Amino acid sequence: MSFRITNSMMVSSYNRNQNAAQLRMHQFQNQLATQKKVVRLSDDPVNVVKSLNARSRLYDVEQYRKNIEDAKAWLTQTESALMELNELVKRGYELAVQAANDIYTDDDRSAISHEIRQLRDQVASLANSTLGDKFIFGGYNVSSSPFTFSPDETSFLFGADNIVEVDNEGVVMYNFEPDFEFDMIENVVLNDAQQFVRYEINVGQEFDVSISGMDFLGFGTYILPIHVNGEVRETEVSANIYITLNEFYNVINAMSELNLDEGDGAEIFHHNVKPFIDRLQNFQKHALSQVAEVGGRIARMDLMLDRYAKDEINYTQMKSDVEDLDLAEALMWFSMTEAVYRASLGVGGRILPPSFIDFMR
Repeated sequence: MSFRITNSMMVSSYNRNQNAAQLRMHQFQNQLATQKKVVRLSDDPVNVVKSLNARSRLYDVEQYRKNIEDAKAWLTQTESALMELNELVKRGYELAVQAANDIYTDDDRSAISHEIRQLRDQVASLANSTLGDKFIFGGYNVSSSPFTFSPDETSFLFGADNIVEVDNEGVVMYNFEPDFEFDMIENVVLNDAQQFVRYEINVGQEFDVSISGMDFLGFGTYILPIHVNGEVRETEVSANIYITLNEFYNVINAMSELNLDEGDGAEIFHHNVKPFIDRLQNFQKHALSQVAEVGGRIARMDLMLDRYAKDEINYTQMKSDVEDLDLAEALMWFSMTEAVYRASLGVGGRILPPSFIDFMR
């Protein structure tokens, strides 16, 4: 069976092919102008969805990396404060050992007491440490100092028997709670959300970066035995390191004021300072354990940063595979399409029938 091909059919087919060639040239021209393989959704719907997913994930990775950098800065500042606290406690321990030594005079011990007082006040400063304008040891209370300190420097009383009493009430107030018995807490369960500062580091995953003020200074109580003239009076005092240093300062001052001969004085100083030596040793272990915990958190943040750096490379490559144009290949295709288009124009001059205008020439 044969078909008759008319001129109108040839013209219609020619016009369709010319439009298709022009459309291909237009597509390649747009790609070269934008340097993108996909200019609009209709160009490649499947790959456009992949590109949008990659872009969304890259945005998430960028935000999580920023959160982790902020969290790491918080933890680094916390670690710095804890390390300094450890050095202060270490120095306090050295002074306690010196004060208990019988080669030191009252003047030497007076100088020691003044240094202990400075250590105590520096502990107070560290407890109100900040990162920028945010306080780091008050939980959600980041806009105002979490600790208020009222050192009691007259807490040691002298009786006729030279027994020294300890009364350390009202030394520390935490987060503006005057009824908060900081020194009497023995078993604290830190599950109050207000004690924590968290950063989101992944979808639905929050990371706690805070060390509570109670953990920083210590809490609970211990027994402080006071020795004078062969008698011992045991007093329950706070394990808070600020109060410990405050009481240590008071003990040295009080013992210096007692009218004792050198032999008795050396023995009394040894007995009364030894509890502080033990307490400062124990607190140093506590401070170092906090440093280790914060160091572990910082290490985890570094691991997360490494992971997100790799994710960023992977998702950027995925987006690039979908979007980015191979310039050499696009130029080649554009040149081929242009050659085909120009050739079709020459063929069209033979296919299209002459018009009346052509006969008028």
